[in-house]
Amino acid sequence: MLTADNVSTPGLSLNGEEGNALAVKEMRDYLHHAASHTRVLLSDVVDRFAGIPWGWKPEWETVLLIARLFMAGEIKLMLEGSDLDPAAAVEPLTKTARFKQVSILKRKVADANSLKRARELYKDLFQKLGREEEDALVADFRARFGEWQTDLKGFTFTASTAHHPGKADIDAALARIAQQLAMRDSFSFIEALLSAKDDWLDAAEDIHDLVNFYKTQITAWRKLLDGLRAFTDNREALNKVPQAAAALSELIQIRDNPKPYGKVNRIEPLLATVTTINEQLAQEKRERALLSIDEKIAEVQAKLTATAATPDTSNKALRLLQDLKTRVASQTSIAQILYLQGQGGDAMDEAITLIEAAVASAAAKPAHMAEPGDSTKPLQTGGPNVPPPPAKTTKVIRAAELSSKTYLETEADVDTYVAKLKAELLTAVHAGHIARIQ
Repeated sequence: MLTADNVSTPGLSLNGEEGNALAVKEMRDYLHHAASHTRVLLSDVVDRFAGIPWGWKPEWETVLLIARLFMAGEIKLMLEGSDLDPAAAVEPLTKTARFKQVSILKRKVADANSLKRARELYKDLFQKLGREEEDALVADFRARFGEWQTDLKGFTFTASTAHHPGKADIDAALARIAQQLAMRDSFSFIEALLSAKDDWLDAAEDIHDLVNFYKTQITAWRKLLDGLRAFTDNREALNKVPQAAAALSELIQIRDNPKPYGKVNRIEPLLATVTTINEQLAQEKRERALLSIDEKIAEVQAKLTATAATPDTSNKALRLLQDLKTRVASQTSIAQILYLQGQGGDAMDEAITLIEAAVASAAAKPAHMAEPGDSTKPLQTGGPNVPPPPAKTTKVIRAAELSSKTYLETEADVDTYVAKLKAELLTAVHAGHIARIQ
């Protein structure tokens, strides 16, 4: 009886032969008077109907009638001050020793006006019509609240991460829903809803915003967060362009708004504005960086040609610069582009050093002495071998490091700096180096 889905289940009817209509009427009439305003113990009810004139035995016949009325929603069962639901009622109703702990109270029923107001509230909250009968209407509320609860719990983790709105509203809504669903009595359920009508309407507005945001707007929101992260490196340059600065400022305001739901449709056009300007700024820097690296590649290639370098030496010498060029071509960060451009000088120095080392290594090998019959080289006929002149190595002169001042203000400052630069260059040349100014 207690595990049946509803009172219409076969064997559960309150009328007819199986329901024992006369016994049900007798029990109903008694409880209407005895349990309407105060609680009646199940043990007292069993004792009453076991005596004269009823003589209902065994006692389970009386308990079965109580279970029927309970499942029909006409009475409430309570244990230690708390309402019992059907599942929780099984244990105390099937153990005689527990009958003194179970109390019965005639269930209050909502009046027609309250039911009408509750149906109107249901329509306002869920944009649907609720059923007219009290228990059915409460069941409709419970089902919709359960759906809200499931959705909100699913959003909790994401809402807890940085720059995602609604965590406080989600927590508040979940607490309100849990408190409402904990009310098992339908009269109390409806009474609580109507007394907090305005709060529920406010909560529903927040919940609808949250559900819409985390189900349909979250993709645009993630683009906003990704975009702002991508623009971080170029923020200083972007802020110098009024249109980009204004768009960035508005995007940050949307990100930091605790309830940004009405502004999400602004994200796409604002991102497009900043992205276009950001790409233009980055493209200018990329072109300059690529041109600078190409010039260094040309210098290395000229050196390779002059030294008749092997293919292996050529590949090794050019690899760093070519890798830098590839990395620059894919960059949108101005700071990173400038950094990679600066690395071009070091990569060229490394390439030149590698070429010079290869030349020196080849010069150190003993000359090939031709044997009779060997036509690959002219036969050495005598006289000392004359070694080729040693290959010159490159020395980098870092011009900016030769001045102790950031700015040269006077003629004397200029003369001092030029003298230092000249001395460094002459020292490198006199030592047999090729000087490169950086």
